[in-house]
Amino acid sequence: MTAMTTAAPRAAAPAPATAEQPPRERGVLAWLWFGISAGLLAVMLGIGVVAIAVPRLAGAVPLTVLSASMEPSLPAGTMLVVHPLAPDQMHEVRLGDVISYQPNPMDPTLVTHRVIGITPVSDGRTLFTVQGDANAQPDPVVHDYQVRAKLWYSIPGLGWVSDSINGHGNRAWIIPTAAGLLLAYCGYTLVAAVVQSRARRAIDDA
Repeated sequence: MTAMTTAAPRAAAPAPATAEQPPRERGVLAWLWFGISAGLLAVMLGIGVVAIAVPRLAGAVPLTVLSASMEPSLPAGTMLVVHPLAPDQMHEVRLGDVISYQPNPMDPTLVTHRVIGITPVSDGRTLFTVQGDANAQPDPVVHDYQVRAKLWYSIPGLGWVSDSINGHGNRAWIIPTAAGLLLAYCGYTLVAAVVQSRARRAIDDA
């Protein structure tokens, strides 16, 4: 008699283990943070250019509006970049220009208002009538020897930043240092995102 036997069922081969892929969200967040960091870097570099580099290269001077007399065009806190005027440059001042003048020769404080009248005098001098945009009355007559500068450009709100940079000990290193640190962090973020992307691609191809 021949014994009938049945082969024992073979155990199913275990499915090959697959390596867990890193979440794709990490890559997206890394690139998003890189974009934000790059944007902040661009803003800081832009502030550095308009608040420090351009005035110095052009021989201009940054000032800060401290009162509301020139609102709404130049509200308090606005940064003014003005070009100094020599006594023989008074002919460059036109009606509607904004000039900075020194009312008191013993006080370095400047007043920055708009020119609403120009009166040449027979002896070669020039008298200016100026008024704050928000003021009801013009200022006392301004003589040409009191005029110190003419407005070149202005940036609302940046005056306080300019004061913090240039006010105490001429701390002009603040923005370049901060920009350098942010640039280094941007570089780190970019490298980390590239490395992570390549690692994920290698896992996908395995």
